[in-house]
Order: sequence, then structure tokens, then C-alpha cells
Amino acid sequence: MSIAFTLPPSGALRPNDAKDPLPYYYKPVIGRLYRHRLEMGLSLLPPGGARVLEVGVGSGILVPTLTSHYPEYVGTDLVLAPNLERLVTPGCKARFQAANLLSQVDLPAGAFDAVVCFSVLEHISEVDAAATALARSLAPGATLVTGYPMVNRLMAKAFEAIGYRGIDDDHVSTPSRIEKALERVLLPVARRAFPPMAPTSVALYQCTAWQRRS
Repeated sequence: MSIAFTLPPSGALRPNDAKDPLPYYYKPVIGRLYRHRLEMGLSLLPPGGARVLEVGVGSGILVPTLTSHYPEYVGTDLVLAPNLERLVTPGCKARFQAANLLSQVDLPAGAFDAVVCFSVLEHISEVDAAATALARSLAPGATLVTGYPMVNRLMAKAFEAIGYRGIDDDHVSTPSRIEKALERVLLPVARRAFPPMAPTSVALYQCTAWQRRS
């Protein structure tokens, strides 16, 4: 059974920076699409596992969901939002750390049964280094789940339509570049896309699951 996403009550979260997409999760129409992105990714996580790493915590939108499923949780981001500890499900051993994915010393090696990294890799030009760092953090048999949007002028126009201008300045790596980088160090396991079954070149958003190479 896949992990069910629980949207925290409106007002419970705070953005970690000026570009945090937090408000969009609560909008009546576009919010359904934003939440669906996370639901696609969560559906790729295997059952079981004790330790999860979330790279790109942002406002903490996934903290209640992940800490209710895993007994140990580590959340990282370049900048941490305030009061993330308040979002942790009682009984979960959780900690938050300001960390740079490209600095491998910031993340323990081989320590996590699951790693989630949603809407992060498209912001990184050095995707090979990012993929290597994510692979390094996985324990044997562990799963990485990543999510990333289409990166082109059409997507930039779509973001402009919902009031987010200049997204093409932030989205610097395309899905094909991301997947090629991940394939160099990990084995692909599964994929979900929106619209359903859309190929990489036209999917508005996609989530992919990966495991360590033996």
C-alpha cells in the first residue's frame, strides 16, 4: 500500500524562502495538481524501511506524511523554514539540517532506506554531482524517489499563467539531463508521469524511482 499524502492545515507551514511554492498547494484548482505531484512520488516508495532522508524540505509540506510512516527522518535544505520540528509526528526521531546536496560531506553515506527529492534537481546545473550524492546516501537495497517538471518555454508560460514569473531562470536542468545523470549511478525502477503515460519529453511533471547498482 502506498503512502497517503496528508496536506497540513492551512497556516501550519511557513515558506523557507521567497520562491517557496507553498501557497499553490492550497489553491482550489492548481492545488490539486501540486498535491498530485507529491502523491505520484509517494506511490513509488516501497513498503517498510526505517530511515528516510528528504532532500529539499522547503516549507515542510511532506514532513507530517513522512514522519508518520518512517520511525527516523532527516530533512535537509539550503535554508530551513521556521518551526519544522512542530510538524513531526509524535514518536518519530527527526532532525533537520541545512545542507548542500553538492557537498557530499553534508549527508551520511549509505544510511537511508528511502530518499525523496522532489522539485530540486531541475534547479541544479551540476546534476551529475547531485546524482552521485543522492546515490551515496542510499543503503543497500534502498530506493530514491525524485520528482521534476518539464523545463522549456511552454512550462515557463504555464508558470506565468499562475502568477509565477521567471521560472526559466530557476529551472536549469531538463528531465532528460536529470535522468541521464541518475542512470550513470543508479538503476531505474519505476516512473509516474502527469499526464499519465506521457513520455519524458512532454510530461508536465514526472516522478522516478531508482536503486543502487550492485
